[in-house]
Amino acid sequence: MAVYQNYIFDLYGTLIDIHTDEHSKNFFKKYAKWLRRQGYAFAWKQFERLYTETEQAYRERAALESRHAKPEIQIEAVFGEIFAVKGYILSEEEIVRLCESFRNISLIYLCLFPDTLACLRALKAAGKRIYLLSNAQRAFTWQELEKTGLVPYFDGILISSDEGCMKPDPDFYNICCERYGLQKEQCIMIGNELKSDIAGAAAAGMDSFYINRYPVFHAQDAPAYRYVSWDGSLMEVLDQTGVIWEQPC
Repeated sequence: MAVYQNYIFDLYGTLIDIHTDEHSKNFFKKYAKWLRRQGYAFAWKQFERLYTETEQAYRERAALESRHAKPEIQIEAVFGEIFAVKGYILSEEEIVRLCESFRNISLIYLCLFPDTLACLRALKAAGKRIYLLSNAQRAFTWQELEKTGLVPYFDGILISSDEGCMKPDPDFYNICCERYGLQKEQCIMIGNELKSDIAGAAAAGMDSFYINRYPVFHAQDAPAYRYVSWDGSLMEVLDQTGVIWEQPC
């Protein structure tokens, strides 16, 4: 059994259970109504079109210009351009507020999985180091990390919008290792997405642990992961990787 010192976690679907609606007509109507209350004159169809077209244009440009195999954009730039079209020149703080509200209005539910804190606390108690590698937008995600109380558990947090690349690009994993001086043989990636978390770890030369959080059986003939929890239990990360921990009485 390999001995790992560094446990690198995915966020959504692994530590946090979340459901958002950022594409429906109903959502854009709610957001446009909120914008009008803030003094920004957008019809919902206009904002939906501008958001969809501008985000797509940024992603297409990144795909052509980025050195990364799987580039990521910053949603703040998208919002800045959308509002500039209507003549609103905004500060960075104002743009972040608009992004945060966009996310909050789209949110249907957000909570930690029942075993998230127990797993993180046990790893900390065992002297392990914990990192986050999340495909996400900082303007959306940081408020959710604070709301759920997860920030203090991490020794390092990497969000794809900050780094310009996302899983499964091995560059994202390499940035984490280089920034924090991690040896890959001492690292394990824990995530719930085979084509993102697990495939990216394999491409980066890192072991991984697949957490089957949802009731879908994803057996593979030649799995890229080293460990798996078919019932989606983070506590199996401790048991299968040899972490010594005390079960609660």
